[in-house]
Amino acid sequence: MKNHSDEKYALENAALGIFLNLFNLNHKDQLKLVEKRESPDFVLENLKGELLGLEVAHLFYDSEEAKMILGRSNNDLHGIEIYENFISALNHLLKQKEKKILKYENTYPTALLIRNASPIFGMSCLLRNKNLIYKPRVYNNVWFVSKDGNYNDWLMTDILKV
Repeated sequence: MKNHSDEKYALENAALGIFLNLFNLNHKDQLKLVEKRESPDFVLENLKGELLGLEVAHLFYDSEEAKMILGRSNNDLHGIEIYENFISALNHLLKQKEKKILKYENTYPTALLIRNASPIFGMSCLLRNKNLIYKPRVYNNVWFVSKDGNYNDWLMTDILKV
């Protein structure tokens, strides 16, 4: 079994790669990685030299789905999943990360990146239920990256703006 910190680092790096690719494809103000840290997970820099902290989180429907996706479960099937529980898991994660940022001592703004790991619920579910999503205002942006159904490309939106 992989070391937990190695696995966490690999997941965060993968999420960062997806984010930077999508962000830089869709924004004139390109971002690049400056530093890997703990709080926030990454420090990015735009073309003007302005710094941005990026906290990374992964959204799983529940702990059993996380174990299955990460290869830590002997189960082949998860059971019935309903979107209300998915949105509840997202809101719990948003509130948890909101508390975490209050402990940071950054001199630059911080954004949150959530990589949706659920193979069942994608971007469409998020957008259909946008009025149920908690919006933490302590972040400049809350980027949500997700696949959608059989569509295999990553999509991204800012939860604070939907």
